[in-house]
Amino acid sequence: MANPNNWNPTFEELTVTGNVTFGDVLKDSQSLFRGRLKIDERPTGGTTEDYALQIRSESGKTSGTHWGIDSETHLKATGTASLRGVQGVAVLDATFTSTGGTFNGVYGQVRIDGTYNAPAGFLNAGYFLQGPSTALTVGHLCSVWLDSQQANTVTGSHQLAYMTNNGAAQMDEVFYIYGGDKITSLMELDTVGGMVSDTAETGGTSKKIKITIDGVVHYLNAYTG
Repeated sequence: MANPNNWNPTFEELTVTGNVTFGDVLKDSQSLFRGRLKIDERPTGGTTEDYALQIRSESGKTSGTHWGIDSETHLKATGTASLRGVQGVAVLDATFTSTGGTFNGVYGQVRIDGTYNAPAGFLNAGYFLQGPSTALTVGHLCSVWLDSQQANTVTGSHQLAYMTNNGAAQMDEVFYIYGGDKITSLMELDTVGGMVSDTAETGGTSKKIKITIDGVVHYLNAYTG
């Protein structure tokens, strides 16, 4: 299939072997696929290639927004179906052993190699938006849900959230919360008998944890016992 630009098969499925190029050498054309597109690269024993699907784009826009990947999933039925706009799963198959690899279901990075001068701008490796919705009846509504389903013993450190600052720059805060005076409490602790007891500690060695409230520095006291 040397020239797929005018490809217009009349049958449901077409099998093509070898390398196939869509578009032109200028990398500025658009190929439209109507229906589902499935990338299936699973040879016996696994592939040794770096990726199954690679997307590279270079935007020349001076305003507006450019999307590297634009994914939008709609539910058009009444019932109990669930939606996942994007799913990323990293799995180590059974019978195999990893001796030092890092597994990320989803990896996000923001990097500025040029000059970024926008005092009111935001740089985010990940942005999770709870969009405006109709009135809801729901058990929980949240922008981020962290869940662990680990059932077996973990030899090593085990957390729901692990945060590090490996940069040379001094960081101002671990958390910045803008509540708009519409947040009732900082947190709710539920079923936490392993870390919360009914007695207060006020003795032993004390430390103070610095926090800032409306621009004013305050301190939380912590005691060893």
